[in-house]
Amino acid sequence: MLYWLLRPTTSTAATLPPGAQSPAIFRAICIRCGKCVAACQQQAISFDEAGFPEMNPLQGWCDFSGDCTQACPTAALLPFNPESEKIGVAVIDTDRCIAWNLTCQLCCGLCIRVCDELQQAIYRDEDGNPHIDTTRCNGCGACVTVCPRSAFSDGNFKRGKAVSVVPIRS
Repeated sequence: MLYWLLRPTTSTAATLPPGAQSPAIFRAICIRCGKCVAACQQQAISFDEAGFPEMNPLQGWCDFSGDCTQACPTAALLPFNPESEKIGVAVIDTDRCIAWNLTCQLCCGLCIRVCDELQQAIYRDEDGNPHIDTTRCNGCGACVTVCPRSAFSDGNFKRGKAVSVVPIRS
């Protein structure tokens, strides 16, 4: 019971799975069967309050394998190019980020390390602070998954992490 009171909440603008059309079309076509959720090997897709699938980097990150689109029985998720698909972009909350708030030059950096293996979209400035290269970031959420900040909401990001993924579609 306590989990439901303290659990991380979703943002109002959900990041949709790769291959999703516009949010309006996605919601009109998706039958909420859950096959994309079950097919996601990374467990990066969960259900929102209305039962629609959305990306949830608190659980896992998107590897753009296309398993979710292959499992979709409708055209809610279409085939996509994993080299060019972007589902969102990461944003760093500098007030919550450990690297931005401690005096050591190379504190934390877990987001940089995980992204370095994937997209190389996070880099350090001369002060050791992480920044997002929005041209390289595909919104996979791996940086959110590894962020050690509390998952409790504090008003800055509803997901409570120092890094969050915001959707690029409107």
